[in-house]
Amino acid sequence: MQGIRANRWKRIILECIPIILLAISIILDQVSKNFYKELYLKNGQTTVIDGFFYLTYTVNTGAAWSFLSDVSWAQTFFKVLTVLSLILFVFLYVYAVKNKYSWMKYSIAFTVGGTIGNFIDRLSFNGVTDFLSFVFGEYHFPVFNLADSFLVVGVIMLIIHFLFLDDSGLLKKENGKNKV
Repeated sequence: MQGIRANRWKRIILECIPIILLAISIILDQVSKNFYKELYLKNGQTTVIDGFFYLTYTVNTGAAWSFLSDVSWAQTFFKVLTVLSLILFVFLYVYAVKNKYSWMKYSIAFTVGGTIGNFIDRLSFNGVTDFLSFVFGEYHFPVFNLADSFLVVGVIMLIIHFLFLDDSGLLKKENGKNKV
């Protein structure tokens, strides 16, 4: 009897980890943005590692690399696109739970956490707060935030899932041989 209860609790805890991960990613993103806004108001741009890493406050009214930032309808477009994406991710999450795809559940948690983190900014400020700035020689990488990082990690994990881990994965091995 105790073994059954222990297994049930273990299963419940394992099912809650992606939800907890999602919540932590949203909280970390929002706390870091608010912390940096306060730091910026006091100190302006902050050098972390001279010639490589800076904290630089910007508000991006577009998408990645300020795509569509100069278009008046962009904020409405991104808000609608975000809602549609979140609905899609709910269906993907149900698919992952149904098929017992743990990796996919974690990837969706990261992706949705990043999406919601940036969505909160869009709703609050009509733009996304970015502050992480890296320089590689003469190249200045576009300024980004933790939500963007969570999104990238989640999407990479989803790609790995659909290439290698899904039952119909494109590059999944069957009986020691590649399917392709």
